[in-house]
Amino acid sequence: MKLSRFWLIGLVLLMGVEVLPAIVVNGGKGLPHTKSAFTTRKGQFWLQGQIRFWGKSAEFEYPTLGIESGSTIWVVQQIASFNYGVSNHLSIALSPILYQDTHQDKGEDLIGDALLDFKFGNYRIEKKPLWLGFNIGTRLPLGSQYNIVYEDYSSGRFEFGVSGILTWRYAAADLKNDYRIHTNIGYWNHLDKGVNLVEGLPREYSYVTKPSQSFNYALGLEFPTQLFDYGLEVYGISWITQPPAGAAGRENYLFMNVSIGYKPHPRFKFYTNADLRLSENRETTVPPRVAFSGAPNYPGWRIYLGLRFLVLPTSLYDMHTQTLQEIREEKRRTLKLQLEHEKRKTEAARQEVERLQAEKEKKERDKSSKIVMEEKK
Repeated sequence: MKLSRFWLIGLVLLMGVEVLPAIVVNGGKGLPHTKSAFTTRKGQFWLQGQIRFWGKSAEFEYPTLGIESGSTIWVVQQIASFNYGVSNHLSIALSPILYQDTHQDKGEDLIGDALLDFKFGNYRIEKKPLWLGFNIGTRLPLGSQYNIVYEDYSSGRFEFGVSGILTWRYAAADLKNDYRIHTNIGYWNHLDKGVNLVEGLPREYSYVTKPSQSFNYALGLEFPTQLFDYGLEVYGISWITQPPAGAAGRENYLFMNVSIGYKPHPRFKFYTNADLRLSENRETTVPPRVAFSGAPNYPGWRIYLGLRFLVLPTSLYDMHTQTLQEIREEKRRTLKLQLEHEKRKTEAARQEVERLQAEKEKKERDKSSKIVMEEKK
């Protein structure tokens, strides 16, 4: 990695929202790869910078020369994200890839594609600790290279997808325990029909005859505390329509991610997380485009380092005032629901008392009528 990259890494971390590899991307609240049904608070503007890396070494033997040699491949990606809460139910995230190792042509791509997400959420199911949301995501083809080895498939075209989000939350009254489970299920379309992926390959290996499409899924457990955030998740893709054999990333995959974040200040969050590939190491690209024999088509592991920074509101007073207002509104909604519930219980009890009273009076009338009839006899 060139020295100039370290300056770029520093710039990204100083700029410093949660964005990760290509299709399974989180540009806001939730876990690194699993979105939360909660949106960024209205009026808040977050910046985030992140670096992701993976490496693998191998040894080569040259029997005719009687020597051995070694080689190490590194794949580095640097990304920034800008996340803004437009309303109580909408947040927008723009996430440009600032640097990407491609291991093709020049070997690096200083400006890559950008990811644009519109998340609608904060829709609570009444009387249940469940929240719903959905995300509309796009990939803007701003990079000069595509179909990059060791990365999710890209075709150099505009791409889009939609996903549904479900969040279950358990929070104790004192907030000492706050557990959240997030589930995402989505669909992605690469809109790549007519693209020739690799020059020089036969048409049947390189030409896209119908749009490549996939299902994306993620499931995660989040446990935030006052100073630390902990997370565990699994995520992956399953192809509906695979890209042709010349595509670098055309296999299904499944990853597990473990994450931890440190919040020394309300405006800052430092985080790190790690991917571990659970799916098998398959290579179906023709011809194989990995750097050396035995290298995986998708990395077996990946490490992420990043920083989040709250830009707006500019004062902590405004931020805490907004938080207190939200807490008061939530308490008012909770109190209103409790009052309505008690009112319904009171009404049900009143109706039950009236029913019992009516039955008692009917029995007394029947008894009186029986006595009168016996006296007449």
